Amino acid sequence: MRFSSWWVALLLVTPLPISAGQKIRRTPWVTYTLIALNVLVYLVTAPDRSPDLGSHLFRLWGLLPLAPRPVTLVTSLFFHVSMVHLFWNMAFLWLFGPHVEDAVGPWTFLILFLGGGITAGLLHMAVVLLFASHLPANPEPLVGASGAVSAILAPFAIRYHRAHLRLIWPVGFLLGNKWGDLEAPALAALGVWLAQNLAGAARGILDPASWGIAYWAHLGGFVFGLLTAELTGLFRDGRQEYTLEDARAAAALGRARHAVAVEKFRSFLELDPDNPGVRVELAAAEAKYGSSEERREAAREMAGAVRLFQRQGQHVGAIRACAQAVEMGLPLAFTSRERLRLSGAAQDQGDRATAIALLQDLIAETPDASESEIAHLRLGQLLLGMDPQAAYIMLSTFLENYPDSEWARRARDLRAEAALLADAE
Repeated sequence: MRFSSWWVALLLVTPLPISAGQKIRRTPWVTYTLIALNVLVYLVTAPDRSPDLGSHLFRLWGLLPLAPRPVTLVTSLFFHVSMVHLFWNMAFLWLFGPHVEDAVGPWTFLILFLGGGITAGLLHMAVVLLFASHLPANPEPLVGASGAVSAILAPFAIRYHRAHLRLIWPVGFLLGNKWGDLEAPALAALGVWLAQNLAGAARGILDPASWGIAYWAHLGGFVFGLLTAELTGLFRDGRQEYTLEDARAAAALGRARHAVAVEKFRSFLELDPDNPGVRVELAAAEAKYGSSEERREAAREMAGAVRLFQRQGQHVGAIRACAQAVEMGLPLAFTSRERLRLSGAAQDQGDRATAIALLQDLIAETPDASESEIAHLRLGQLLLGMDPQAAYIMLSTFLENYPDSEWARRARDLRAEAALLADAE
């Protein structure tokens, strides 16, 4: 791939994207490794490199369209003609790579990079062979990571289709700070990039002798990226993320956007029904400003979220959801066994208020259940340090209802302690 002086000049005055405006959850080791490998290859091969692509180095490791070797479909991705060529490819890999790697995972990202580069080389070869009669007898070798980087742009555009790029425009600073530091929708910026490459590819067909930049390779990589994005469900993931953002933003606006928030939360859960955290958010939105029917639905959603948390082993989340339901006054339709188990988990986590509320609901709603016996005792014990008088009453009720209980002796001891504490007050 050749970089003429006019192209370098154009790049120097083009706004440089420096941020994609998205947070990443994990360190993008594959992206960093690919960048380091490209830079290392450039530095190690510097003594053997010539800028006209005629050196033995490029003809050995670059992709020769009319005499290809399979290995060069990969090796060509790591050789660059000049520092400018390397800089721009690595700048785009640094900008977009971490976000795509975060979205698809490290191994899929590596396949995306290499597969995109190989697809780019194959399409470039096909187009050269198609127009071989109009080209020099020995076309220049294809080198550079731009085809592989192009494969990363498509998944980014699909997954983060609302993202905004922050750009620095050196020339713009001469006109004032507001022109030097710019922001543009990522889709618009990538649309301009795609249009430039389509125009360049069309120009190459009309005038093959004008080839210098391998636009068809860029398009080949981009198409591979589109296919990967479809196979990995990135559009669905992006839609889910933005739907949740919209739901939370609407919920934050209160009653005026209450219906929108509920609708967005439900849309999210249609694609991800096993997300207990979002079920809790939906329940909170329904309960806060909803009708009596919506509050009943909120109670059902909250109970479902608690069960989901438990099935997924997220016991802290289950107890927090119970506590939130207590705060909102939502009656949770649990069995006596579920309430007893949840109250024990809440007690273990130090959430005494939630444990007490669950035990009180158990006793009030299922007084004849076998779990009611231990619920009376536990409730009396929990109330001991908070309200000795209430503890005394609860323990007395226990002894009255269950005089032959195996825990009767323990209940009498606790009641005596409650009486002493009540007298002390």
